[in-house]
Amino acid sequence: MGAGQSVKTIYGKIGASVQAFFFEYETPRVITMKSRRIGVLYRLVQLALLIYLIGYVFVYSKSYQRFDVADSSVVTKVKGILQRDMPNGAPAEIWDSNDFVVPAQESDAFFVATNLIFTENQGQGLCPEDRNVGRRGIHCSNDTDCPAGTPTPYGNGVRTGRCVLPNGTCEISGWCPTEIDYTPKKPVLYGFDTVTILVKNHVNFRNFGVKRRNILESFSQAYLQSCRFHPVTDPLCPVFGFRDMVTFANESLDLMAVRGGIIGFGIEWNCNLDRDLEECLPRYTFKRLDSIHDKVAKGWNFRHTFYYYDANGKSRRDLVKFWGIRFVFLVNGLAGKFSIVHFLMHVGSSIGLFGIASLVCEVILNYWRSSSVLNDSKFVNLEDLKAKRRMSIMTSSASVNSAAAAYRYNLKGATEDQSVGETDHRRSSSMAAVVIPLSAKDVIPYNDSVSHELNHATDKTNSEWL
Repeated sequence: MGAGQSVKTIYGKIGASVQAFFFEYETPRVITMKSRRIGVLYRLVQLALLIYLIGYVFVYSKSYQRFDVADSSVVTKVKGILQRDMPNGAPAEIWDSNDFVVPAQESDAFFVATNLIFTENQGQGLCPEDRNVGRRGIHCSNDTDCPAGTPTPYGNGVRTGRCVLPNGTCEISGWCPTEIDYTPKKPVLYGFDTVTILVKNHVNFRNFGVKRRNILESFSQAYLQSCRFHPVTDPLCPVFGFRDMVTFANESLDLMAVRGGIIGFGIEWNCNLDRDLEECLPRYTFKRLDSIHDKVAKGWNFRHTFYYYDANGKSRRDLVKFWGIRFVFLVNGLAGKFSIVHFLMHVGSSIGLFGIASLVCEVILNYWRSSSVLNDSKFVNLEDLKAKRRMSIMTSSASVNSAAAAYRYNLKGATEDQSVGETDHRRSSSMAAVVIPLSAKDVIPYNDSVSHELNHATDKTNSEWL
């Protein structure tokens, strides 16, 4: 019987829990506190959060949009004529873009030569090593300083075992005559104002199926032949002057042309696809990437060779050491378009962010001088509540027992006096003192069984309250 009652109790609790889950709604207790300081602070914090969310999150950062990074391709076409100073008063040599753009095409970069050392008509043979190499094992005073069959460190060939005097360097087998490595004090090429670069940039935003290029459909052939880029007067022209690009990078071409350098050519696409697609336009920037203050390996240079055969069928070459400016394209493409998912996600997180205002006020109220009164109103201690309810039930039971005892006493007094009138008077007096009219058989003395029932009722009330 006890086990069956226990199972029935468990099922009853489960049923009550299920019923409460579907048919009960809980809401937090709200306490209104009249305080100008706290009220103003609460609204100021909310206002600051609202400005941040609207101004930064939605307007500036456009968090309601879905973004995509662009795939990019850059092709250049360099045109212009340079002249080269020739030694011994010879007429200037004319160089076109095929001569000073080496190599003709690079991946996302291009190079324009500004200075050079030209070593012509080299052939395989024997000759003294260049004194300017300046490495140990180059200079010698006798043949023992030049072990045969060993290459010269950072040099131009293999030592033959002979020391060439009065040159004071080891003889080598290699391309002769060797290059005389030095840096000209001024550029040997000039006429850079005639050099222009046409830049063709294509970007593709794959997630949105949008393709753009920097040469707009509204451009005519006549416009491309006459326009020159300027960040203020003509910011969309794709034709750039060579000297202008160096100037836009805050550098001097006359100084940079001696040792060369690297300039970053920035192309930025920042497109809002919620607007007209024609507003998706590039922005060009320039900055020098290497440092003018470098002490070692300064600037940018490399060597290039031109091979050919002489009249006797012997292989010959011209060796050119180029200094120049290398332009590296830095393309940054970002497009955004409205997305309902991103919008709802950021709206939801923004609503939750407003809880900071309540948190700030709660922290301040914890140090408020009347915080104890506020806490008594906000928080309920279960043990205190349980004790109060027990005391209330016990007090009610004691009152009922007192009234019942008085009633029994009056009945007894009526029997002894044998006076109906006096009995009625006492009965009416005792009944006036009883809050709830009861008969004598309804009164149960307060003993251990009553205490057990009170505890059971109190626990049941508390469990229902939880």
